[in-house]
Amino acid sequence: MPAVMKKIDIKEMNNWPKSWAGSPKDEKYGTELIKIFKPFIQELIDAKYSYRTIKNHFDNLWLLGGRVIKGLYYEENARTLHPAIRLTHHIDSWDGPRIYDLTESEQESFDRTCRKFYKHLVVNVLEKMDFS
Repeated sequence: MPAVMKKIDIKEMNNWPKSWAGSPKDEKYGTELIKIFKPFIQELIDAKYSYRTIKNHFDNLWLLGGRVIKGLYYEENARTLHPAIRLTHHIDSWDGPRIYDLTESEQESFDRTCRKFYKHLVVNVLEKMDFS
């Protein structure tokens, strides 16, 4: 009997802003983050990464989005920043923010996602933005 192919349901990301939100403003900002996250996951799907790899990145992006939204509580003026710019305050080519609830191996997985996503962010989002 053939194995059932698992697939990532990218539409599930549409529910993330509500899960992160403490206020309607958070949900709106979270929706903008999703617009940046979805193409990254779609690239992984199109490149035929394994289900497990995509699922790890998918779950780690959910953590990253929650961290970005949480940061808005402490820096209200950060809401004025484009979400792509705000993401660069949290991730870079080395790692992501420290999530204290994660084990060391979970943090390493999260950092791998942040590094990979950062490359996508720079090439596919930031380089195409008009800063003039």
